[in-house]
Amino acid sequence: MLKITNVIQRNGIHKSISSLIRLSNFSSSSPELKKGIPNSPLSESNPVQSNDLIQKPGKAFVSHKSMVAAAFASLNFEENDIKTPQTDGKLSNAKTIDELLSLSEGSGVSRRHALKVVSILADWSNSGKANISDFESDPRFIKLCRVLTKTYSPNKSPKTVSRSEDLSTVLSITADDEAAKLIDNITLPQMVKVMTALAQKKRRSTLLLRSLSYNITRSTSHLNMKQCGDLLYAMAILNYPDENLLSRISGDITLDIEKNIRKSSVVGSILTSIGLLKYKNPALLDTLSEWVHSNNTICRPQDIFSLLITLAVVNYVPNNSEKLFEVLLPQLNPSEARKPLIWLDIVWSLSLLNKATNDHVASVLNESFISELGDSISISTKLKLLNINGAAQVLLSNYEGPTIPKDSHLRSLTLVRSKEKQEFVSSLLDTLKNLIQSDKFLNTNICTEFGYYIDAECIFDKKCSPLTLDQASSNPDASKIALMALDYHDMCKGKVEPTGVNSFALTMLETQGYKVLVTPFTEFKPRDKLVHRVQYLESKLKEIVK
Repeated sequence: MLKITNVIQRNGIHKSISSLIRLSNFSSSSPELKKGIPNSPLSESNPVQSNDLIQKPGKAFVSHKSMVAAAFASLNFEENDIKTPQTDGKLSNAKTIDELLSLSEGSGVSRRHALKVVSILADWSNSGKANISDFESDPRFIKLCRVLTKTYSPNKSPKTVSRSEDLSTVLSITADDEAAKLIDNITLPQMVKVMTALAQKKRRSTLLLRSLSYNITRSTSHLNMKQCGDLLYAMAILNYPDENLLSRISGDITLDIEKNIRKSSVVGSILTSIGLLKYKNPALLDTLSEWVHSNNTICRPQDIFSLLITLAVVNYVPNNSEKLFEVLLPQLNPSEARKPLIWLDIVWSLSLLNKATNDHVASVLNESFISELGDSISISTKLKLLNINGAAQVLLSNYEGPTIPKDSHLRSLTLVRSKEKQEFVSSLLDTLKNLIQSDKFLNTNICTEFGYYIDAECIFDKKCSPLTLDQASSNPDASKIALMALDYHDMCKGKVEPTGVNSFALTMLETQGYKVLVTPFTEFKPRDKLVHRVQYLESKLKEIVK
């Protein structure tokens, strides 16, 4: 990772230190510093939400801005009023690096003095008065950096402090906007390490991530498979699917995988991250599918499972699907999966890809298997079972195996939409009610027993006039229409197309005789003027009826 040498040489640390000096001179009555929480929420233009505090067992990870504010909030600001003429005199009269760093010796150093020493060293370095090599690895200098970030331990020998930690130290004591400026001056491998470190700490700094994404994307250096895997994993953990960076990574994977890569674990990791990101890149998926097919004998079972689940999540059937599934399907069985939940994921993926056999479906819908899942089944597990049950009843031909009983508690599952999705659907229904003004012509928010909602159901004749819901069977010209609102999270990245589970719902509805009117977030704007929304919906209804 970046040495502090490089940072100071490029004038980055001086600006950062100066900003910290300004922060340290804030009044102790500052409410933001007392609370340690900055008033700077994520940009509303970013569709991904992030919390300032993310809990893990035994630990709490705080966003960078909160971390910086909290660090200075914890300072004893009255310290500025304490007279330290002897130390201040040494600082003012210091002529050599040794004289400055000697202030770190002893049992304790105040943050105010540590900050002043580092700031003076930065000034000397910028002006050419001092050489960085004279103090960059000095244990006393590293100790001062540790004092600033509250990570220095007096029980730990300064010699054991790794110089590879210098970048994290600098980032910890700078504001996000200042830290982002430093990214421009580090190497590509260092950028990868920084992004990985952010993921490990679950620190979702959008400014840093934007700077990293931009600089990695524009770098002319090649990313190897390991680096590509690390970046994809970090983006998945931080929920930061920058599409330019994803495209850059995809290109380098395509180049590197042709060099006879023999580690299936790297490929499996990449596939898993792509699935988590819901990133649909046909060229990349074809390349990875070809590799798995050619190297299936060395692939671990979990790597093959990752391929199937990712293909299902993004609803993509690769170009080599015929020979791929011919090789993989015989290898898929509950004993290879080892755990019931993993086998359920496999059968669910095959169902979404329309590759599940009757035996596959029967193996998870039988009472014995469902009991193996335990009493406290998660909502996602219930939804997968309902999806598979729907495939058995609607999509599979000649299926005579078990299904989920009518009185099963699984069928009574209530689906809860996110706040954003509910707002999107509500806008759609308000618009629709301006075209269909009587409730007898409209059914809304239908929670099916197959694991998905129908946002609205209505009947139109060939003249595009609404009919009552009971007229569909008696009128041969009637069109039964299902409206499905698909927001940002219902779509893949890369190619803005419905995700696998949403594509599955559309296929189910079409098979059941519906004409499906999809209103994607790219076309239907909930905050548009009502007249524009009505015009859009009316034209789509006429188009689908005719």
